Amino acid sequence: MLYLLESDTRNVKWNGIPLHEATSAVIKEQMNGDFILTVRYPITDSEICQLFREDMLIKAPAPVIGPQLFRIKKPVENDDHLEITAYHITDDVMQRSINPLSVNKQSCWQALSQLVQVAKSPINDFSFTSDITDRRTINTKEVETLYSVLMDGAHSIVGTWEGEMVRDNFAISIKRNRGEDRGVIISTHKNLKSYQRTKNSQNVVTRIHAKSTFKAEGAKEDTTIAITVDSPLIGAYPYINERSYTNNNIQTVEELTKWASAKFTNEHIDKATDAIKIEAYELDGQTVHMGDTVNLKSYKHNVDVYKKAIAYEYDCLANNGQGAYLTITFDDKVKSEGNGGGLSAVANAILDKQETQFDIMLERAIANANRAFDAEFAKHEKNITDAIERYKAKAEEMGAKIHEEIEKERPEFVKRIRDELMSGADSIAELSKKLEQVSETARVNASLIGGDGNTQYNKNRLNGGTAKKISYGTDFVEVGHNGEGFELGKKYVISWSATCTPYGRVDVTMAVNKPTFYGGHVHLAPANTIMPVIEKDLTQKEEKVLSVYYGAYRLTFSGDWYQDLEQSVAIDNQTRRIELTPVYKTIADGQNARYDGSWNESPTFIFDGGRT
Repeated sequence: MLYLLESDTRNVKWNGIPLHEATSAVIKEQMNGDFILTVRYPITDSEICQLFREDMLIKAPAPVIGPQLFRIKKPVENDDHLEITAYHITDDVMQRSINPLSVNKQSCWQALSQLVQVAKSPINDFSFTSDITDRRTINTKEVETLYSVLMDGAHSIVGTWEGEMVRDNFAISIKRNRGEDRGVIISTHKNLKSYQRTKNSQNVVTRIHAKSTFKAEGAKEDTTIAITVDSPLIGAYPYINERSYTNNNIQTVEELTKWASAKFTNEHIDKATDAIKIEAYELDGQTVHMGDTVNLKSYKHNVDVYKKAIAYEYDCLANNGQGAYLTITFDDKVKSEGNGGGLSAVANAILDKQETQFDIMLERAIANANRAFDAEFAKHEKNITDAIERYKAKAEEMGAKIHEEIEKERPEFVKRIRDELMSGADSIAELSKKLEQVSETARVNASLIGGDGNTQYNKNRLNGGTAKKISYGTDFVEVGHNGEGFELGKKYVISWSATCTPYGRVDVTMAVNKPTFYGGHVHLAPANTIMPVIEKDLTQKEEKVLSVYYGAYRLTFSGDWYQDLEQSVAIDNQTRRIELTPVYKTIADGQNARYDGSWNESPTFIFDGGRT
């Protein structure tokens, strides 16, 4: 069922005016793109059609995420019906102005938080979240729209973190994977109704011109490096298509070449696109949603590929208002098996300082986090409320049982007291004497000094009291005696209780910042000599050193090709990565190693001897 609501509605639970006469209601959504509702409504005597106005809201059921709000933007009145085009409520903020943004090696959620902070005007009602923890970089230099910064192209937040956006009313989230591989197979002989495959070589790129402009450390002038990289498939086409790219975050020819080559190996810009659009019959209980990966089989067309659903058309009125997919469009990526992960992108970055009012930024960041929490909490509010009520009922039931048991025991307890009191003066005197004896014993035991003539209580405790923290590496602890001290040759039993707290430790990634790496060795010498010395041979540019205890260390990096590098590091629960930038030796012994390279007029290395 569709509902018409006022333009300022903020509560999705409200239903508004039922649009029971609607003859058609179709939602079209593209991955990281448009989210549109089109409605066909007849002009009848009910006069409901006269209520539609620009900017009012329509509540319509969407697949997976449930009822969504769409804002009417284009109502077209025809002879006997209205054609209404409405855009998802999140489009309300897409034209907001965003000041220059600078995010350096941070998570996607942190980028979204900064996006909210640097908006020219507060972004109320809407929340932004992400589950992508990869640390990447994005910078903008001019005032742009929220749409441009958030989701417009490869250099937006969505593009940089290679995410898949979910728009759920006032909550916007960027997920690593919106869907999943449910093992669905769609084939021509079983459940494939119509099939359309479009291949397009119009945008194929076979040659890349890449450049980077940067200011080297200590330099006064900018340095520019430029390279040209050809696709391995350049000979497969009767033409050459060229494109230029810039990445000012790279400072070596090797890295720039590697980055440009990845456009061919990872992004496949040198291959024709291959898009498939299908209509499917009932899937025999199988489910396919946006972002899901399915196996498409068409024996007639000789197709057996894995594709991700990147767009759909959804009939909101089908199945008695339960809704059903009309079409599903799959991506144009070229892959033949399994669902691969996202592409590895190297983000462009120049770290600029942002002069923004910190208090306003912090306030907006907190407000965004609160809105994200409220949006997520609302989804589970009913379940939480029901659980609380169940526990309340259990608590009341348990309280009643306890009260009942106490009431059962009360008469017997009162009777025992009465019997004791009525047993006579002699009994009371005897009881008083015993209490005095117990009191004296308790006093002696509490003070741990002296005794009652039968038992000797010794001090036998750590200096400074019983509550004491013994630091790791402590060689001994001191115990005292309450009397004349410990006697030589006499045996004593000293007992204690203690809680052992494991000393903190963490896995640390060692990252060597060199275009090419020829192996090295890491030596971590702790300032606290009680801690173990850690040694690690590195064979890759990035390797983990496992279980490094918290504390200060003197790190030494050495290698056949590198000068010794020493630096002080502090390891704690925030330390996950240590960057190493060694300097090549003036002369290094290759030690019978094999190296592949090419001639260059401005070489990085000069090889003396060996075979070529």
